[in-house]
Amino acid sequence: MKKLVLCAAAAVLLSCGAPKQVAPAPFGAVPSAGQLAWQRQEMLMFFHFGPATFSGYDGENPSCGGEPWSEQLLLDHYAPAAIDADQWVRVARDCGFRGIIVTAKHHDGFCLWDNPVSTTDVANPACRNHTDVLAELRRACDRYGLSMGIYLSPWDRMIEAEGVPTEEYETRYKAALSDLMARYAPVSEIWFDGNHAGSFDWPAVIRVVLEANPDCVIFSNGGPGCRWVGNEAGIAGETSWSTLDIAGRGLSPSVLPGDYASYLAQGDEGAAAWCPAESDFSLQRVGDTNGWFHGPGDPRRSAGELLDLYYKTVGRNSLFLLNVPPSAGGVLDSADVEVLTQFARLRERVFERDLAEGATAVASREREGFGAQKLLEGDGDSYYAAPDGVTAVDIEITLPEPQTFNLVQLQEYIPLGQRVKSFVIQVRSDGRWEDWAEGTTVGYKRILVGPAVTADAVRIRITEALACPVLNGFGLYSDPRNPCR
Repeated sequence: MKKLVLCAAAAVLLSCGAPKQVAPAPFGAVPSAGQLAWQRQEMLMFFHFGPATFSGYDGENPSCGGEPWSEQLLLDHYAPAAIDADQWVRVARDCGFRGIIVTAKHHDGFCLWDNPVSTTDVANPACRNHTDVLAELRRACDRYGLSMGIYLSPWDRMIEAEGVPTEEYETRYKAALSDLMARYAPVSEIWFDGNHAGSFDWPAVIRVVLEANPDCVIFSNGGPGCRWVGNEAGIAGETSWSTLDIAGRGLSPSVLPGDYASYLAQGDEGAAAWCPAESDFSLQRVGDTNGWFHGPGDPRRSAGELLDLYYKTVGRNSLFLLNVPPSAGGVLDSADVEVLTQFARLRERVFERDLAEGATAVASREREGFGAQKLLEGDGDSYYAAPDGVTAVDIEITLPEPQTFNLVQLQEYIPLGQRVKSFVIQVRSDGRWEDWAEGTTVGYKRILVGPAVTADAVRIRITEALACPVLNGFGLYSDPRNPCR
């Protein structure tokens, strides 16, 4: 993506009596260092692996093919002849993913590591494969430079079967969390699935994580690190605020009131908590008894579908979390790897060339009281800030030569907060300006998909913002597939 660089016209404005501009103050809630690093990853790969990989029944089913859930049942069904966790992570790296999340314990209660407070795990003598899957993934992530996150389901069929009181289970759960945070550090994200999450003292549970690693991003219905997007389709809101009114809505991992599909997708404008959306979905379609676990006959999404969902997640200020469940052979299925490889090639083909390369951005004199603009530096990055107090601005970008494109990419400099509330993209063809697309929020990244157009200039017209707009990226690209809007 092209950084916004102001040409001499902006300097002229600065010399015409306009006051010298200083870096704007942060506005409202801003991301922590951990949240910023998390957002910049853009794409994570999810690994669901466990007894359901072999039995075909995950913990959401009331029984396993008619048999009641029990520890022995889980131990009997967990039967990998081998586990190649290195392959899982290598494929993720090669296909452009920057981190992984693994189901250390899903709803059935089986643990992929030696859980100090459970015997339903790989260390049980009756288990057929004693591989510490998390240790293997930790080594692979270190080898290939990926982050590692951990899913620990609050719902536990074994706890239900044993009749363990909530208070005792909470103590065990916190002990398991503490062990995971220490043994497999650094843990970049902890996933609290909201399904049957139960009535824990959630602030106390969250403290276990953050006291061990303040930069760990905690996922749940209401964060505090990042929030569920409200669906499992891989689609973020057209309006997507990174802020969320967690306290006002009464959100927690076990509480999700009201029209959550709407407010989790959109967030809450100007809310006190920085809690961006994470969009989780599966490469293999879900809805059968094996759920998010591998099913040899499950239909798969295509590479083109994945790219369209990239536009609707990363391109809508969210994070793309794709479940690619390892097979019973202990590896990622070859058919899945082929789709992922095609997806990586499609994405590279679209984004390998920024058609705005070499363009210049200037301040527009059209807007009354517009004032000066300046390129500033921060967080090792350059960004473009309108003057303090100016919330409606135009930026005209002149291309070295006419270009044909159907994607426009924008970025806000989110270390200073999320500000843009509405904008219009205009294009100039044959000397005439026309509206090409409009949107609401921008955030970390916004990718607008529209009709193919040939233009020699583009105007970013920010029509409303909560504070002076601060942008640090602009790009033009062409997707020859005519993608879905």
